[in-house]
Amino acid sequence: MEEKDQLKFYISEIAKLMGLAQPVGFMLSYEVGDIWIDVYVERGEDEWQNRTYTISVPKNKGDKLRNFVEAVGGNTSDMMADAERVYASLTQEDWEQVSTSIMNLL
Repeated sequence: MEEKDQLKFYISEIAKLMGLAQPVGFMLSYEVGDIWIDVYVERGEDEWQNRTYTISVPKNKGDKLRNFVEAVGGNTSDMMADAERVYASLTQEDWEQVSTSIMNLL
């Protein structure tokens, strides 16, 4: 089964198990030390698409995250912050370039 078919099947199964209608978006959240990673996909007409990865770190590591995003050619002007954390969103293509070095943010 292709990846897109697997996503469609398993997200549908999770929705059924939880007694929910088919979602228009689906997110998985991970916590690695003080790094939070959210992976979000949107449902298109026939498949799940537009995968986005949002990484957040404590404010004191904001500069490390900014440097990390710059290193992959990401747009730091899209980064956001709240009182406690700094957030950066990456496309699937950017994520594939940096996912192996994410631990450098720890």
